[in-house]
Amino acid sequence: MDIKILDGGFSSQLSTHIGAKIDGDPLWTARFLATNPNAVYATHLDFLRAGADIIETSTYQASVPDLMKYLSVTEEEGIKLLHKAANLAKNAVNDYIKEIIDNNDIENKNPIIAGSCGPYGASLHDGSEYNGTYGKTTPRDTIIEWHKSRINALVDADINLLALETIPCCQEAEALIELLREYPNIKAWLSFSCKKDSQNIVDGSNFQEIALRCYKTALPGQIVAIGVNCIAPENVTPLLKNINTGPANEFIPLIAYPNSGEIYLQSEGWIKNGNSASFENFIPEWLELGIRYLGGCCRMYAEDIKSIRKEVNNFKRKRES
Repeated sequence: MDIKILDGGFSSQLSTHIGAKIDGDPLWTARFLATNPNAVYATHLDFLRAGADIIETSTYQASVPDLMKYLSVTEEEGIKLLHKAANLAKNAVNDYIKEIIDNNDIENKNPIIAGSCGPYGASLHDGSEYNGTYGKTTPRDTIIEWHKSRINALVDADINLLALETIPCCQEAEALIELLREYPNIKAWLSFSCKKDSQNIVDGSNFQEIALRCYKTALPGQIVAIGVNCIAPENVTPLLKNINTGPANEFIPLIAYPNSGEIYLQSEGWIKNGNSASFENFIPEWLELGIRYLGGCCRMYAEDIKSIRKEVNNFKRKRES
């Protein structure tokens, strides 16, 4: 069973290096590509040392138009910042490989990089990435062109795996599948933002229906996994169960990288949700469902990724014994 461990919440781990407020910035972690690239590099290295097989570039909210707007740079300079994001991740991978070259106990000896591509709604700065309402009012070509400039830059920087993540509406998901046809040699995963009702993405579309449609209409083999991110751990299983109940030859790889299970209150910030079970408790059932890419999102630090790696290894050992 080949299970890839992803990294965690980039902004959470980055905050341990910069001691500054990140949430609320229109560029989010992407601002630090310009202002503190060393911290971005260090954050990548933290996750690699924790056991991540795949790390994501710090480009979730780094569209070329927003980089131009909020950093007062030219289009060319914005594209170069996206190249820089890829290169910082590459530098971390290269240095990590040098670190562990003689250590036979290390499992993630050949980590790879995924280009992080957050939703169009995150650039609107009106909260619509949390409900996906823009999908019904924004022309498909507008969404495609917005994504295209970032994807072009990442592909130009030799990133050949894309993380199409936290997608809140069916229109954007379908637009991305259409856009990917222009990059037949690039692979991607498609991960949705979902409601707590354990059934729908946040725009109200049925998760399994839209996810399976996207998987089946994409170029063969181009989508490496479909799934969910940025949700509470207890909501993962209800969303993903029954996808892989058919014959083995119809198996669909799944991906999940939930939040820590904490809840965010404006007055108090992040607090522990007393009703939420420990993240690690869910891992065996997730793997049985067909999750083959597993990591963390908000409030998931490098130490949490280390714990995920440990639990996955325990699961594998039990299966093999």
